[in-house]
Amino acid sequence: MKSIHVEITSLSGEREPCEIEFTQGVPVTMTIQNTRFGELSFTDSNLFVALSSFRRLLEQEGYLLLCNGARKDAYPSRMTLQMGGGRKVYLLRSGKQAKREDMVDIFDAATIEQVCGVDEQRVAYEEWVRSLK
Repeated sequence: MKSIHVEITSLSGEREPCEIEFTQGVPVTMTIQNTRFGELSFTDSNLFVALSSFRRLLEQEGYLLLCNGARKDAYPSRMTLQMGGGRKVYLLRSGKQAKREDMVDIFDAATIEQVCGVDEQRVAYEEWVRSLK
């Protein structure tokens, strides 16, 4: 298991540490430990989907995860999900095709201004796809 430290934040700006342990392979298992939420475990086909499940739970309680995997302008490709286990996402720019140098680790820190909810992230991705046409 690998271990990563990230932060969660309430919508009012209260930050709390969060430890994420995960396995890579198929399926992946992600275990989250946090004072407020205790220990939670998610198993899925890749890390991005498991992280999204955790994010949905946080959103229900009024919290966001402060990492690249939760950024509004970030989304994985099919290749990064299948071959990379969902550990990397592309930072997307409207009208521009994503390149290898646009890839970042889903667990690296992001600011509250950069992150959003799961559904909002998906809508932003779909808007980016349309911007390429």
